[in-house]
Amino acid sequence: MAREQFDLLIIGGGITGAGLALDAASRGLKVALVEKRDFASGTSSRSTKLIHGGLRYLEHFDFKLVREALRERAILLKLAPHLVESLSFLIPIYSDKRKNYDRPLKIRAGLWLYDLLAGTRNLGKHKRISREETLRFAPQLDESGLTGGFVYYDGVTNDSRLVIEIMKTANEHGAAIANYTRVGGFHTNESGTLTGAHLRDEITGGEFDIKAHISINATGVWLDNVANLATRADQNKRIRPSKGIHLVVGSERLKVSCALLIPSLREHRFYFVVPWQGAVVIGTTDTDYSGNIEAPRANNDEVKEILDAINAFFPSLKLLPSDIISAFAGLRPLINSHNQKASKDVSRSEEIYEDQNGLISIAGGKLTTYRSIAKRTIDLAARKLTEKFGYATIPESGTSEIMIGETNHKQPSLDEEVIQAVRFEMALTVADVLCRRRRSALIDGKQSLDQAESVAQIMGSELGWNEEAKKQKLEAYRREFDLEYAVRL
Repeated sequence: MAREQFDLLIIGGGITGAGLALDAASRGLKVALVEKRDFASGTSSRSTKLIHGGLRYLEHFDFKLVREALRERAILLKLAPHLVESLSFLIPIYSDKRKNYDRPLKIRAGLWLYDLLAGTRNLGKHKRISREETLRFAPQLDESGLTGGFVYYDGVTNDSRLVIEIMKTANEHGAAIANYTRVGGFHTNESGTLTGAHLRDEITGGEFDIKAHISINATGVWLDNVANLATRADQNKRIRPSKGIHLVVGSERLKVSCALLIPSLREHRFYFVVPWQGAVVIGTTDTDYSGNIEAPRANNDEVKEILDAINAFFPSLKLLPSDIISAFAGLRPLINSHNQKASKDVSRSEEIYEDQNGLISIAGGKLTTYRSIAKRTIDLAARKLTEKFGYATIPESGTSEIMIGETNHKQPSLDEEVIQAVRFEMALTVADVLCRRRRSALIDGKQSLDQAESVAQIMGSELGWNEEAKKQKLEAYRREFDLEYAVRL
């Protein structure tokens, strides 16, 4: 990175940055991507794990976003069948109106429209099912007043693994990629246009400069921070962070054979209950956030809010805080439109900004539409390279046909998985393996602390850690787990 001249510098190693790197590199552009922590360590590992059109966006008449997301859902099912799969979603219907998210007629109309917008890419037409069929999907559901349900189809994924596999695919197309590499500032020419950045290796402390014709800010909720580095002023307020928390419980406690939509007891929204990786993910909340964006966590009120809703609809379950395997919080990089809408009502469409200094920044967006967001952004960057730097015509995006990662996966042991993560996926800390490569922090919870020692030993052998370094890495994982995944009530 220090030696070469790049066409593009992409800042941010989440799903948006990964998509940008693949799109640009596959067009033949010389691309560098840097991430100050680990890939997908922010919002992109803290989603509800869904690849979906966004059924509730129909309430806000956001048909364009829903249609685009449904198209991208179909493309991802084709390009990453080992990471994205179809799943049934159940909306239970009760005779007591207070227990329904909305009127059954309105729900059915929304599902008809959802199917219509999916068109030939639909995963299956929605259907009304009986009370008995509903209970077969979710035998612990409250039977009192239950009249049946609606079933429709969407997708589910392993979000951080998707990011990492896209990163690996981008690298295969020539992208230079580095995690734990922080942007400390930008360089400009006489006219004030960005010409590159000053980078710091967060592992070794080494510092160096990188030259790039165009810099792209894909840092999510950190967007304003990076944009302010470029202007050397605290003037950007484009992001409105919204916090969403999720709880993970055991599948032996909450028995569901499909995903469910369960109404919140406090506001007009619902929680997803998603069978995932042998456990069940429940979420999400949606509230404005003004705290520390580096390490959001689930607080007591938010945990109680979700538990209350689940226990109201699964009364025999009696879920307690002690049943929670892990809890995690993510921050949505919503666009700050300076209106008074609740965060749940703010559009999930993206906005692409171009500053006078040439920095391109992306706000908003959602996991499912990362590929189309990347296409639009690189289209803009390609035009700038042609107009300002005299590039010949740059090819159109071809990412709708590029397979993502390896499609033939064996079931490796823990030792094999750790070695794979270190040698081929740039895992540099114990948390990189247990939180994002292998999802143990989420689905094993405190048991992952027992795995951590073995992981540190294997990583130490691979990376040349001495005993003191192993101990430090182990302690760092314990702190990260306690701060970002443990439940304390």
